[in-house]
Amino acid sequence: MKLITLHSDYIKFTPKKAAIKEAEKVKEKPTTVRNCLVVLIAVEKSDESNALASKQLVQEIVDVASQVKVKNIVLYPYAHLSSELGEASKALKILKNTEKILSRKFKVTRAPFGWYKAFEISVKGHPLAELSRTILPEKTIGRKVKERKKGSEFIRFILISKDGKEHEINKQNWENAKIWKLDGDDYKRLKIFVRNEFEGNPVAEEPKHISYMQKLELVNYCPESDIGHFKWHPKGLLIKDLILMFQENLAIKYGAFKISNPLLYRLSVPDISALLGEFREKDYSWREDNETFILRFASDPGAFPYMQKLAFSYKDLPIKEYEEAICFRKEQRGECTGLRRVRNFTMTDLHAFCLDEKQTKEEYEKLCIICKELMNSIVSKGRWVLGWEIVEEFYKKNKSWILGIIKRLDTPSLIKIMKERSHYYSLKNEYQSIEADEGNNQISTVQFDEINGKRFNINYVGKDGKKYPCLIIHCSTFGSIERALCSILENAAIDEQEGKLPTLPLWLSPTQVRLIPVSIESHLSFANKLADEFENEKVRVDIDDKVETVSKRIRNAEEEWVPYILVVGDKEVNSNTVVVRERGIKEQKAVLKNKFIEEIKEKTKNMPFKPLSLSRFISKRPCFN
Repeated sequence: MKLITLHSDYIKFTPKKAAIKEAEKVKEKPTTVRNCLVVLIAVEKSDESNALASKQLVQEIVDVASQVKVKNIVLYPYAHLSSELGEASKALKILKNTEKILSRKFKVTRAPFGWYKAFEISVKGHPLAELSRTILPEKTIGRKVKERKKGSEFIRFILISKDGKEHEINKQNWENAKIWKLDGDDYKRLKIFVRNEFEGNPVAEEPKHISYMQKLELVNYCPESDIGHFKWHPKGLLIKDLILMFQENLAIKYGAFKISNPLLYRLSVPDISALLGEFREKDYSWREDNETFILRFASDPGAFPYMQKLAFSYKDLPIKEYEEAICFRKEQRGECTGLRRVRNFTMTDLHAFCLDEKQTKEEYEKLCIICKELMNSIVSKGRWVLGWEIVEEFYKKNKSWILGIIKRLDTPSLIKIMKERSHYYSLKNEYQSIEADEGNNQISTVQFDEINGKRFNINYVGKDGKKYPCLIIHCSTFGSIERALCSILENAAIDEQEGKLPTLPLWLSPTQVRLIPVSIESHLSFANKLADEFENEKVRVDIDDKVETVSKRIRNAEEEWVPYILVVGDKEVNSNTVVVRERGIKEQKAVLKNKFIEEIKEKTKNMPFKPLSLSRFISKRPCFN
């Protein structure tokens, strides 16, 4: 598919004469659309067998429309872009489906298909006003996408209630399961997750987190790069850094040491090739000097070779290591959706190398509890469920232990049973956030690996001086920092749906306190001294020193989701009291300055801190969107 996008002041077009016998039946009248994104499209033969053609086209259009901030889209069939045009009926079907999907979010005008048209267009003159794109059916670079290994297909599905009771279901009868009669929102979320597992995530309009991340100037699309790669603004990087700091502190407390490995690997190395073969993820690969290189994929191409070279004995176990891994996975264009599914992401990857099954189970439970606390306190406000994949034999042998974990986590679950391993793990769980559009989003996972210690010669020295393979736990607390931020914003969208003001966690808010001096001339100096005091107590504070009304500056702070707003006037200069506007609470409160600082410190207790990522003074900040 070939397309050209034109950010336009207006387009006027009039159908003049049918160009093909399959031309749509339309009235020959002029149409005008103003302030729009005009998309000239040629559907090609290669698109006819591409089931994701419309999704890919929608993604490209949404990417550009988000950049140029338009709500009006004009789909304009333009055969002159290609000499390999697809069959008319199939091309029209793709265009109509594209129109249908886009119409959920945009006002869409589709120019008639199969007509000669007179048109007049005025294109805006900026770098993104004229862009060209080629959409090809997605292929995995360097290798084929593997199907699920024979024997590893799911053969049983079991719902587990919070008290550890089993409710067996299948794809035909799951909606009638008795578990749905139990009270609690967590069972409603589990039902959504089960539906998504059997029927796929619901097709919805653009996820809410995309508009939030742009409005708050956190993250945005990067048309200069590949799709699924994003640019991070200072406020977004602050949040990302704080999450990574939190995870590093958590890993150190757990007893892990931190490592770092390369982003680039040789496919000729047998262990790298074997690891890559475990996964169905699509790799970024290329050939150079008769070698095939790949960018790091979401497995352990660095951690396993690293551990192979360490010498340790049974006395040292469990050994725990932690890595902040930048990963690449060439997702299909039609599947890339904001931060939920990307092609470049940062994963926090933790491993525990264990002595025996008893020790491995102990560490597995510890990491399950850590992930639960993470989901409740940071990511999902308790709006999550558990999914499990378990080898049948392992489940039979360890059922009471597994059900005990579910009871301890106090979270209903879906267990999918497979006859044989699909990957290296005998057991894994996934902490799934249920979000505003009822999509599910995996944040954390803990996996029980019985085979890779032997397979990759990760050995300890036993009491008898002989070498024995470790059992391994894989724990990705944040499978992707990008997905974690997506989930945080999507949960803010749920708050908004419930009539609350959307918010970020206080410790992650780029500005925690906004000072608004009533008079810039009379009160700015005092506000600046007050900001010094807050900053010395590790509170992120800025000052709106713009020459605007107080009410306008308050509205601006509310638009930025600032948790606390303090208007500073004569009363505040002459007292030790501040009047606080707290986000989501109508009543203002007068409180002693020191008590207010203590309140913030108590609410951010045990969480990492970083200073502002931008100038303290709002007037000194550029606009990032």
